[in-house]
Amino acid sequence: MHRLGIRFNKHSVIVTWLISYISVLLVPIMISAILYAATWHVVESEINRANESMLRQMEQAIDGNLAGIERLSLEIALNRRVAGFINAQQPLTDSDYYDLVNIAGDLRVYQVANDFVEQIYIYYKNSDTVLSAREHIDSRALYGKLRENGGTSYEEWKAFFDKRYIQEYVPVTLRGDGDPVKAVMYAKSVTLDHTDQPGAVIMFVIKDSKLLDNIKPANQASIAVVDKQNRLVASTGFDHNPAALAYDRLANKHGLLYETISGKEVAVSYTTSDSTGWKYVSMIPAELFDDKMKTMKLLIYSSIGLSLVIGGIVTFLFLRKNYNPISVLIRSLSVKSGVSFDEGSNEYGYLEEALNTTFAEKEKVDQRLRRHRDAIRSHLFQSLLKGRLEQNVPVHESLAAHDIRLASPYFAVLLFHIDHYGKLDSSGYPDPRMGRLLHFIIMNVVEEVAGSRHHAFTTEMDDMLACIVNFGTEPDEEELRRIAAQVKSFLLDHFHIRLTAAISGIHQELYGIPRAYQETLEALEYRLVMGSGEIIRYGDLPGSDTAHPAGSYYYPLHVEQQLINFVKTGDHEKSSAMIDEIIGMNVSGASLSVPLAKCLMFDMIGTLLKTMDEIGAGGKRDFLERVNPVDRLTGCETIMEMQVQLREVLGEVCRLIQDERSQEQSNLLSQQILSYIKDHYNDENLNISMLGEAFGLTPSYLSKQFKTQTGKALLDVISMTRLEEAKRLLPDAKLSVAEIARKVGYADINTFNRIFKKFEGITPGKYREL
Repeated sequence: MHRLGIRFNKHSVIVTWLISYISVLLVPIMISAILYAATWHVVESEINRANESMLRQMEQAIDGNLAGIERLSLEIALNRRVAGFINAQQPLTDSDYYDLVNIAGDLRVYQVANDFVEQIYIYYKNSDTVLSAREHIDSRALYGKLRENGGTSYEEWKAFFDKRYIQEYVPVTLRGDGDPVKAVMYAKSVTLDHTDQPGAVIMFVIKDSKLLDNIKPANQASIAVVDKQNRLVASTGFDHNPAALAYDRLANKHGLLYETISGKEVAVSYTTSDSTGWKYVSMIPAELFDDKMKTMKLLIYSSIGLSLVIGGIVTFLFLRKNYNPISVLIRSLSVKSGVSFDEGSNEYGYLEEALNTTFAEKEKVDQRLRRHRDAIRSHLFQSLLKGRLEQNVPVHESLAAHDIRLASPYFAVLLFHIDHYGKLDSSGYPDPRMGRLLHFIIMNVVEEVAGSRHHAFTTEMDDMLACIVNFGTEPDEEELRRIAAQVKSFLLDHFHIRLTAAISGIHQELYGIPRAYQETLEALEYRLVMGSGEIIRYGDLPGSDTAHPAGSYYYPLHVEQQLINFVKTGDHEKSSAMIDEIIGMNVSGASLSVPLAKCLMFDMIGTLLKTMDEIGAGGKRDFLERVNPVDRLTGCETIMEMQVQLREVLGEVCRLIQDERSQEQSNLLSQQILSYIKDHYNDENLNISMLGEAFGLTPSYLSKQFKTQTGKALLDVISMTRLEEAKRLLPDAKLSVAEIARKVGYADINTFNRIFKKFEGITPGKYREL
């Protein structure tokens, strides 16, 4: 003791020994009295603990299965086929019956995936159709199979399903070919976009035996499950809910009480489910307590004898080991707290110092947690937006842990994309710290503007800023546009920051937030069409009422052929004007979806490359490596940027064609051939053979040399020369098309029409009209 530095004197040891000795003599008597008085409570606690443990296991098992059913109901409600049949009306068409077969197939898959479910029904109110995995019936037939009890009328049964929104469990009796079977039905309404529609109800039927299948109650114990409406959901041992098990009598979350049921006194243990509010009840006959009491009395007498025998030994050991706990505690603190103990110092002073050090460390940890609180909140909001919440933690508990209170069940999402960093981007490459500062500024501005009337929660999402708006007043999409406009205006005026804002639709409940976030992503993607710095509302995106049919854009074959002809001539001005006209016709009025806009731009790039192939332009591979048009378009974020890049590629193509044409003109043979063609184009016999005779060369050699020097086919040049003269003559209404054909060297007007349409994309008559 002196080695540990403990200070005490001889007098105090003697007093301690006397007190301990007297205490040991009194221990047997005190233990006997206490144990005898507490025997009943010990037995009661033992049985109650066993029952509570069994009830908690039953609660966890059943609640886990019910949670799986609720998730399955949400998955079925989101099924496209299930939701699509809501609008069907009587009489059903062949298409409706085909849809019913497909939905029944889906229900079979869902039912097989969860063996806890006995049957799944979907009741479509609009068409009075009830569908399961095995059959197709109406509401009256379902009433015959499934209702709470035999006294429930059809009108009462139907009134339950006519409620606007249902999400509850109901004990029912399942009537089939055999005897009636007790069961539990979970009914959930399919959420509707249009509240004036009758809607549909999904019903999951679970047999009573399934609920208690894995529960093994103690000997002579009975199990019951009672819901908030005081209905017996499931039980073993009786068919109706006795008055002793009324829901109001089981007032606490869990407990033990004694009741008389069927003339017998029973001990009733119960606990309450956090998710469903059901009471899980276990009942054991009180006579089992008497058997336990006999054992406890024997233990009391044995303890008295043992206390008398070991009393003296305990006193001696108590004195000897009086300070050992303090010694062990000091050694443990010395190792774990990092505070060394100096020999000869006071142990109690050391304990005070170690505890103060521990409290100081705890305060530091709390400060660190407070510093990371914003990051944890941000992670929660990101999980809400992406629909990836932890299944084991209810979302409302997570919100309460962060002191987040919701004003209403209506939500929407705003998504902000930073197009230009303004004053924070003087070098063109903003510093990462400036980027974090900018995000902090925008988040505070958004919360300030939106928080004046509503609850707003902001977080970063993939280099963008997302704001969850919980409406404090009536939900209004124009209010969302006002918030986005104020944020954009403030940041542009004060920091020269340019934003693009995307606005989702309005959704109900927390589970609508992921859908709202997906809508903002789709709206923000449409920035490619509308350009940067806009407010894009998901409801304004193009649909079936746009200027062009869904899945198409305006770029017909004759327009493409005209563009090819302009490019072939190297006319950059006309080609550029035509490209601007094509893009304007498709983009005006925001009628073009983002994927189609990309397809249009790549289609026009393909036209330019196809033109190079047709004219046989040399150096195409070098051109592609140098200009790289595909990568240029891929790197663009808006249609306007793509349009600029497309013009630059067009300029490169036209310059390449003009350069090669200049080279062609320097070639004497090709020029002589071209001159000859211009002089004799009106000769019906003008062809490659005639040219070969004129220049003293074989037709094949002449054609090959001309192709090598000009990149054009000789017959195409003859045709194009004739067509140029024909186009010059066509506006003259005095000449018929047949006369013009003969004047340019075509004896057959059909041949003239065919070749004219091939090169110009339209017939001569149409060309004259234009």
